[in-house]
Amino acid sequence: MIPAQHPYEAHYKQEEDGRTVYSSKPVIAWDDEGQALVVDQRNGRLVPANNGRAFTGLSEGEHPVVAAIPGGGWSARFTESDGSSTVDPLVAWTVRSNGTLTPIDTDTTGLCDDATAVSNFDGLVAPGAETRTAQQGSSA
Repeated sequence: MIPAQHPYEAHYKQEEDGRTVYSSKPVIAWDDEGQALVVDQRNGRLVPANNGRAFTGLSEGEHPVVAAIPGGGWSARFTESDGSSTVDPLVAWTVRSNGTLTPIDTDTTGLCDDATAVSNFDGLVAPGAETRTAQQGSSA
């Protein structure tokens, strides 16, 4: 058995109550024949990913978050539907095992997420940088 060094996910598709349900599990290791192994939670052991489930395939997974650091004065800029911009301070940066940083913003309910995943994300603003705020009807 070879421990998984790079993140992969096994994907599954099944029908439940007349609807299609998609799920995934992380690949924990590879057996000696190269099959992906996932955790069988009921039996408490590793099993081949394609063992008795509606296996649809493998994909490269995201590297896990290994640390979070403060936002450091950075902000995320978002363009509103009227053309104006808002700037929100980042609460943190997450650091993944491959070194990738992700800017984390929070909404008015306190939910934290990747600022770049929001549909109206327009860019990052460095600490001390002037923020461009386009006013509706301006020529800027």
